[in-house]
Amino acid sequence: MKKVLLSSMVLAAVLSGCGGDSSCCDEPLVVKAIGTPPVATITGVANPTTISLGQSITAEGIASSDRDPGGSIASYQWSLDGSNVATEQSPTFTFNTPGDHELCLTVTDNDNQKSVNMECRTITVLGKNSVTPVNPTAVIDLSNTDDMSDGSLHTFSCLNSHDNDTLGTGEEIRSCEWNIQSYAIDENGNTVPYRNCTADAMDGNQIHICPKATKIIAKLKVTDNDGQVHSTTKEYKLK
Repeated sequence: MKKVLLSSMVLAAVLSGCGGDSSCCDEPLVVKAIGTPPVATITGVANPTTISLGQSITAEGIASSDRDPGGSIASYQWSLDGSNVATEQSPTFTFNTPGDHELCLTVTDNDNQKSVNMECRTITVLGKNSVTPVNPTAVIDLSNTDDMSDGSLHTFSCLNSHDNDTLGTGEEIRSCEWNIQSYAIDENGNTVPYRNCTADAMDGNQIHICPKATKIIAKLKVTDNDGQVHSTTKEYKLK
């Protein structure tokens, strides 16, 4: 009788697939289904988008979705021109290089499934290579204009001249060219260039006020970093 009972227990264990340990059958067998990949979606940036050099944009990944019931987006990966640049949901990018750039988003859900699609936007950045440069503005300044007496020393400056390109790569004036001339009244009452005094007194952008000089005319031409030029003239009356 004992032998028959023992055989029945062994046979039951074998048929159950649990071997000699019946405790393995206490937990139900769970088969986890393979999840559906999520969908990456970019909002806040049109496709294509055109911006100015140095301008910033904020891209939104919040509309990305996990198509599994109860699933969620676990991480975001943004790439710019093929290089990973951000992992935030809503990153901000500043573009300092003109031309076309590709901004893309890949998302991963809570099942570690990556989006099959790579959502992208084309960003066109306008710079000095893609727009017509604007002429700069030449500005003449002269030091100590309150005292223009004979022999006084003055310095001409172009430091307040400026580049008007808002889309350039740096608002720079590359060169300032001067033409400065004193004038006097001759014995016939005519205004004539006071050449000898000017030639002797000029030193760089500095000038001494010559005796008998009645006015000074300064001409300035500036050139910016795009090769654009602008000229201006300013007259200073002395007597």
